[in-house]
Amino acid sequence: MGLVAGALLYGSAYGEDDLWPFGPMVQFAFRTDPDGEIRSTFIDADTIDGRRTRVNLSSGGVGVGRAEVEGQLTKIVAEPFRLQDIATAQRRLHPDQPQFARLYLRQDVIDLQGGRKAAERTETLATWPVRP
Repeated sequence: MGLVAGALLYGSAYGEDDLWPFGPMVQFAFRTDPDGEIRSTFIDADTIDGRRTRVNLSSGGVGVGRAEVEGQLTKIVAEPFRLQDIATAQRRLHPDQPQFARLYLRQDVIDLQGGRKAAERTETLATWPVRP
């Protein structure tokens, strides 16, 4: 027990992420500027039956989580064809559901002023016409 406590103390004081679980995970330790913005990434889809739906970014949805999409965000924006994999996964995992015709990579953006919501908008970062 003392060894674990010592490792945690050392990791917290001097460690980097590579010492996890005995060092800090800075990806979770960030501060939001009270006059900044908060962004939340998601994907919408137009289906072949004419509806617009939110893509279920999870292992049970299309097999890809939101964090994985966020980790590839700059690549997807630069090369929207990467969204085709989402449609392919939907087709493979849920053949009985309406399939995707077009995908939209989007972010909800909340602007903050003094730590309070001042405005909200949705930005479309990329679109992709799904190939059969």
